Amino acid sequence: MGVVAYLAQRFTYLEAAAWQELVENGRITCNGRTCNPTTLIHPGDTITCDLPDVPVPPEVNLNYTIVYEDNWLLGIDKPGHLRVHSQGKFVTANLIYHLRTQHQPPYPEAELVNRLDADTSGVVLIARNKEVKRALSVQFAAGEVEKVYVAVVQGIPQPLTGSIDQPIGQVTGSRLRHRYGVMEGGKTAVTYYQTLATYGNHHALLELHPQTGRTHQLRVHLATIGHPIVGDALYTLNDEAFLDWVRERPLLPMMQGMTRQALHCCETRFTHPIIDTTCTITAPLPADMEKLLEQVASYRLQVTNL
Repeated sequence: MGVVAYLAQRFTYLEAAAWQELVENGRITCNGRTCNPTTLIHPGDTITCDLPDVPVPPEVNLNYTIVYEDNWLLGIDKPGHLRVHSQGKFVTANLIYHLRTQHQPPYPEAELVNRLDADTSGVVLIARNKEVKRALSVQFAAGEVEKVYVAVVQGIPQPLTGSIDQPIGQVTGSRLRHRYGVMEGGKTAVTYYQTLATYGNHHALLELHPQTGRTHQLRVHLATIGHPIVGDALYTLNDEAFLDWVRERPLLPMMQGMTRQALHCCETRFTHPIIDTTCTITAPLPADMEKLLEQVASYRLQVTNL
């Protein structure tokens, strides 16, 4: 077995990519010799790892709920402010680590099937073995998994129901590594939307059906048509303003009291890879978005009564 595969399988608190990076940086030895990514290990070998200093994990919202469980799958209702996997200082402060090691009972075999941004809430699928993960990954790649989101946006889209068909790519020249945008040469991205409710001329509640799965697709598409998601500082502010904001994360007026983007995956529908039936997993609207809707509804009434 390769050294990276072994470490990722045996020590699940780091993803395979993180172990790969440690190997490439010369921090892993086998029987006293520095490993490279092609090094094979055998029973009886002594592996030594010089781990870098790990920062104190930040506080995160671990109030997730298991909304579906069988012998092969978990359906998680993930809160906002929780990463799904290990990254940087979030080595242990993430959903998959907590499921594998801290949850009671633990799920040491848990495999992440799909991802949500840290500040997006809602349904996340967890496979309980690698075969199920592979089968579901095939469905995702083929566009056979239906995901439904709700979002609170600024302004009222026109028309109230429609589609956004705009290619998305990573923005070059930005000071932000993870900023994406609509651009020529980007990857095909299609989003269907329907307006569920309007609040004066100021806000709307939308139901969103992404037909593709590009990074930040819903956030980028809605910002592109002039209706950014409430609380989404990345796609409401320019680079400089966002970098200023992220240092202390003040509550800006346009955020309407939200400390994250008001985006929630409320439903995921797929074919169960073992029992071959349609499986639908749902997650109710979280409390912070319920409060936001109450607030914008109240604001609408105040404006109407002026």
